[in-house]
Amino acid sequence: MKLKVYDTETDSWDAIDGPPLPEQICKPFAVNACNCHIYVVGRNLHVAVGHISRLLPDENSDKKWNFSVRWHVIDAPKSLSDLTPSSSQVLLA
Repeated sequence: MKLKVYDTETDSWDAIDGPPLPEQICKPFAVNACNCHIYVVGRNLHVAVGHISRLLPDENSDKKWNFSVRWHVIDAPKSLSDLTPSSSQVLLA
């Protein structure tokens, strides 16, 4: 699935540049965000961390801001593979 961003000026959803959600995150169960990161927890407790970047439009362009995403997958230990997430929380320490 492609990630999208909501544009309040046009009241529409625009696709974010970059790869779709990684295949390891089948059946995403929980999503949370903090600052420029999005955390998606999938089956078997695999976690995909997406770093969202805002891309500047060209100086001579009338285009609006664009966004891109880079994904990093964190695999859960095999001992936790039977668990199913029901929510997620971002904790900063």
